[in-house]
Amino acid sequence: MARVIARQLVRHLPDDHADLIITPVPLHWTRMWSRTFNQSALIGQELAALSGIPFVPDILVRHKRTPTMRGLDVRRRKKAVGGAFAVNPKWQGRVKGLRLILIDDVFTTGATSDGCVSVLKRNGASWVQIFVGRVLCVALPNGPLRYCATLDLGTVAHHL
Repeated sequence: MARVIARQLVRHLPDDHADLIITPVPLHWTRMWSRTFNQSALIGQELAALSGIPFVPDILVRHKRTPTMRGLDVRRRKKAVGGAFAVNPKWQGRVKGLRLILIDDVFTTGATSDGCVSVLKRNGASWVQIFVGRVLCVALPNGPLRYCATLDLGTVAHHL
């Protein structure tokens, strides 16, 4: 499925690939251990293979275990992911000026991607584009999300 989604998303990449990096929304280590894979990372790897853009899976870390978001409203989702993400210590000081494509497997309210983008922007990322595999229920919160377009099998959202 990751390859199918990546094939749909590749056409929405910016024309200028210079200095672009693809990175996934991270899973907490306990969730990664129980699932054994990160769907966002799999999509990111496929997108990188199709585009030639470097894939860096560890720019962000999820250091706070969050509950399953199923059934939570926007407010509860934002609260659940608050403080969950951080820049990986080995990337501290290296995010400034980066142009990033953040891969998320599912977009429901935007709380997870907003949390990731906020951390990346606070650490100096100059531009972040979100690619999403599936949109379940788009309820755009007040936040940095500026544009969202539903595609055949994916969504592109720009955080400028």
